Amino acid sequence: MGHHHHGHTRRDFFRHCFGGVLAGATVFEEAFLRAGWARAQAQTASASLFTIEKVAEGVFAALAAPQALTNSNAAIFVLDRDVLVVDAHSKPSAAAALLAQIKREVTDKPVRYLVNSHFHWDHTQGDVAYKTANTKVEIIASDATKQLMRQLQRDRLKESLESVPGLIDAVRSRLSGAKTAQEREWCNDQLRQLAAYQEEMKSYPLELPTVSFARTHVIKDPSGELQLAFNGKAHTAGDIQVFSPSKKAVATGDAIIGFLPNLNDGFPRPWPKTIDSVGSWKFDHIITGHGAVQHGRARMGQFRNYIEDLTARVERAKKAGTPLVELQKTITPASLATLQTGGFGAFVADNLEKYSVYLGQRTPLEDRLTANISAIYNNLDRV
Repeated sequence: MGHHHHGHTRRDFFRHCFGGVLAGATVFEEAFLRAGWARAQAQTASASLFTIEKVAEGVFAALAAPQALTNSNAAIFVLDRDVLVVDAHSKPSAAAALLAQIKREVTDKPVRYLVNSHFHWDHTQGDVAYKTANTKVEIIASDATKQLMRQLQRDRLKESLESVPGLIDAVRSRLSGAKTAQEREWCNDQLRQLAAYQEEMKSYPLELPTVSFARTHVIKDPSGELQLAFNGKAHTAGDIQVFSPSKKAVATGDAIIGFLPNLNDGFPRPWPKTIDSVGSWKFDHIITGHGAVQHGRARMGQFRNYIEDLTARVERAKKAGTPLVELQKTITPASLATLQTGGFGAFVADNLEKYSVYLGQRTPLEDRLTANISAIYNNLDRV
């Protein structure tokens, strides 16, 4: 009987949230968004895509459940009259599902500000859902991020769609060897997610930030101001972080995460200095782009030191003329002090286990380390 009641309130929510804004949408956008909401309703009906956790008074983390094509976490700052959300996931239906969940679990104030911490597809492809839920929404990013979105977002969407057939093959091969009903069910669920992503994103309307800034942007509010800042190059050329001095909480996007970093668009040399710059703010709680909420700064420091340590190792070897494949064999998790110290390797492995879907042959930690070595090798001189 609970199900019936939920379905009813969900329908009311979508009508209430989205009824008025369709007037301004083109026929194409309208069809796209209606399909997205239908999917969001179906998804929220089965299992939540996010777990919302209270971090401080008026500050919440929406932690993304593992998905075949990953969603980012979101940070939710409840202001006096409205809400600021950091990051918008990999697809509009996920963003619509989170909007519905915020309404149910956090507040019915409207989301007035959406921040894109950086340009990557798993943080920005849901932007359009926020625009649709509230035509007055300000989508905020750094100038560099807006520029990167304009240049690369179409290509990155295409790349994500092109990765799907390979992922489908990997899941199918796992399904054929599945030993338990539970594993078969898991595989079938992954296949459903992959097909749904393909379907939803094949006619995706690009949405660019409406407000951008070079260095800093402040949102003044009776509940306490929010400081948005570009603290330096890190995961991308345009990462920004959002800091609430009164709540002592920061949302870092992927400049600080609970996994090993993704360095493909990264800046291995400046990144640790950027984290030091973020660390000059006075906060106790970190809502990261992926993985668990971090209380205190220990994990942030370990993450920073890992990047510095691995960069120095790769740099020495590259100078000595060691080929990349050789390096990938010799640098193992066990050989890196920064992965062994303070249980950082185990912490990262645990986050990957809880918050990501892994289809490789080795451990996710080994695969990520191998990818990090190659990215640092190639990006060593990016400044």
